[in-house]
Amino acid sequence: MTTAWLLNAIGLFATTVSALLLFLYLQAAPRFAAELQSPAAKLAFAKHQRSLSIAVGLLAAWLALQYLSLILP
Repeated sequence: MTTAWLLNAIGLFATTVSALLLFLYLQAAPRFAAELQSPAAKLAFAKHQRSLSIAVGLLAAWLALQYLSLILP
């Protein structure tokens, strides 16, 4: 195990954990939509929230897969 491999593993782990935490934050964000007044704003927020959650979820899954492939040779 070289130093470069160890630094890459630590960096990938930190990035994966950050993406997972961001995904969990996005899952809790819909409660803010109740404060919006207009139905159009609520609909736009819901659409944006859904697409952003999907994108971050896919990113977190991809990073977790890369991290597992790095750890399990």
